Amino acid sequence: MSSINSHADVVTDWEGLLEAGDRSPELQVSIEGERQSLRLSLTEVQSLKARQAELKALGQEVTQQLKAAVSRGKEVAMRFRSVVRGKIGPKNERLVHFGVAPLRRRPRKPTQLKKPDGETPGTSPGASASPPAKPVV
Repeated sequence: MSSINSHADVVTDWEGLLEAGDRSPELQVSIEGERQSLRLSLTEVQSLKARQAELKALGQEVTQQLKAAVSRGKEVAMRFRSVVRGKIGPKNERLVHFGVAPLRRRPRKPTQLKKPDGETPGTSPGASASPPAKPVV
């Protein structure tokens, strides 16, 4: 006999065993103790499986509630940061403590250095900046 692993298969197997025991009156007296134990095990497994399904549904519900709560919290955090920025000013460095980047001056771009002959670095005397045109055929 092959191994039975799924809960549904186990329950079906046990129910079949109990039914077969009920249909065999000559064995009922000798197997009564095991039959009662198997019936208790079957009832317990069915009860626990129902509880597991209930908890799975509750887990999914709690997950949905958690996502909604996180979404609400993100909106509140945005409003909080906006209020702080409005109270202390958009350039104040204390904004960093609240996770907000203050407005800062941008660094100056470095000036382009010119070669003594008037060309910019990276070009050769005869080279053009644009690619050569393709000959018309």
